[in-house]
Amino acid sequence: MKSFVLPVAAAGLLIASCDEAVFCTEEFRSIGFTWTASPMPDSVLVTNIRTGDPIHIMSEPYEQFIPIVDDGSMNQLSSSGDSLKVLVFNNQDSIIATAWYVVGKDNCHIIFQSGPEFLP
Repeated sequence: MKSFVLPVAAAGLLIASCDEAVFCTEEFRSIGFTWTASPMPDSVLVTNIRTGDPIHIMSEPYEQFIPIVDDGSMNQLSSSGDSLKVLVFNNQDSIIATAWYVVGKDNCHIIFQSGPEFLP
């Protein structure tokens, strides 16, 4: 009986010392804005102020919604949140709107912290 209790107790200690598992949903999140004017912008440039690098995303605009960051760009963000500068251009490369967002991440997805829902 003693030989059974010791291995079970040791196994219990090992399990208790492991980090909790992280379970992520299968959704793919994107953050952006709804463009409320006409015509639609020609391009959008998003820059992470902490790194100075442009943010690259996988999402495409859908109807009036223009994504600025998505789960595919998690490796470009910090967990505490990064300031993102958004410049919106028309077809003549003139800036027609500017916005600031703060976006962080957890182990699974990007996390919206602040920024406008609608532009201009």
